[in-house]
Amino acid sequence: MGAEKIQSYDVKAGLEEIPTFDVAGVSAKITGPESAAEEINALWQSFFEQNIGQALEEMRMDDVIYALYSDYEGDHTKPYRLTIGYKVEGKAIPEGYHMAKATGGDYAMLAAQGQQPQSLIETWEAVWQSDLDRTYDTDFEVYGPRFFEEGMHEILVCIGVNI
Repeated sequence: MGAEKIQSYDVKAGLEEIPTFDVAGVSAKITGPESAAEEINALWQSFFEQNIGQALEEMRMDDVIYALYSDYEGDHTKPYRLTIGYKVEGKAIPEGYHMAKATGGDYAMLAAQGQQPQSLIETWEAVWQSDLDRTYDTDFEVYGPRFFEEGMHEILVCIGVNI
């Protein structure tokens, strides 16, 4: 991975219009709140064990990792799909991987910064308790350069909303 694949981003708290994009990687159906932590941890473990970054190196747009929530069967308490991988651009992916589409539209942008995963958990709990008019179409987390920065560990949480 050369420097040309490293992408930086500005922290954008508030509302942002995001265009449609594809994420390729490992994917699983998360069955519900009772087992979500275990299922999500297992998927992250699979992501690292399978060395997805190397497997998708030729087709991924940059080094940023995405966790894309899609295929909601209701609200956050119902089953949904989680795909962990990289943004790719219109290419066939290797067998055994999943491609998911992040729907373009308006997203509430929140930064989960500090001790992880506690900060991320607290951010999601705030979302669940908020009065955001969520689309329950797609949401995603962005693990960019600021996530790997010592002392920062920032994850950008992007929640699809109706405005």
